[in-house]
Formats: sequence, C-alpha cells, structure tokens
Amino acid sequence: MEDPVVQAAQLAFSVRLKNSTDVSENTKNAQAITKAWRSAVHALDPDRFEIEASVIPELDQKIDIIDRENGCAYEFKVSGKNAPAEFYKDIVKVIIRNQKLKKKLSSLVFITEEKWGRPFLDAPMPRAYMKYLAELGLKVSVEYVRHEP
Repeated sequence: MEDPVVQAAQLAFSVRLKNSTDVSENTKNAQAITKAWRSAVHALDPDRFEIEASVIPELDQKIDIIDRENGCAYEFKVSGKNAPAEFYKDIVKVIIRNQKLKKKLSSLVFITEEKWGRPFLDAPMPRAYMKYLAELGLKVSVEYVRHEP
C-alpha cells in the first residue's frame, strides 16, 4: 500500500505550475505546493499528523510533518534543485530531535522532485549514508514526485 503522505505530495505537486523560469513565481509555487500538501495530510487525520513540528525550540527549525502513530518524519523539498543539501540537513534535524526528546522518530521520508533530485540522491554516497543510519536505528528513504505520475 502506498504511503498516503507521499500520495498527497504527488497530488499537490502535479496540479501546480510547470516549467516557469521566473524565480519569484517558482518560489511562490513551491510554497503553495507545500501548503496544499500539509493541509491535505492534516485533513487525513489531525490527531495523527503533526504539521511543522519543532525540532527543539532553541533551534527554530521545523520538520514538515510527523506521523505520531508510526514515528515517521516527512520532509518535502518541492524543487529537486539543491535537494542533496536539504536531504542531509533534514536528517540532522531528525537526529538532533531524537537526541533531545524521549519519543524518538524511527524513520524519515524525504520527498523531492524526480528530474533534478534523483541523479544526486540515487547515488552511492546518499545510499551508503542511509545504510549507515539504518544500522543505527533510523530508516531514511527518498520518494520522488513528478508532473506525470
């Protein structure tokens, strides 16, 4: 069964702007996609999904969505451009949260656009890092969204 949080990301992504070269327009579009995704997930089950969960208060950083039932964090980098930097940063957010809080997250699903994200994230170094983290008890996976699913 496909993950409903990833399905919501795919749906939010596929109904938005495509192929614009205007940076401001793309930024607004990415924000609209993220907002639509978060709203759709919240509507699935507001008690289960925590939206924009604080990593720890003193860091002023947030995790897009936490599934309280499964202990899973979700991060959505709408544009695959610069996805590797966001990927590693988001892993660090989960690690820091797990160090500071009693209720640990067991997994992270990083969602990004396929065309630009896959060449960098479906590569030896990220795969080796995900394998290493799994050995430490944190399962990290990458899911891709595309305009034509």
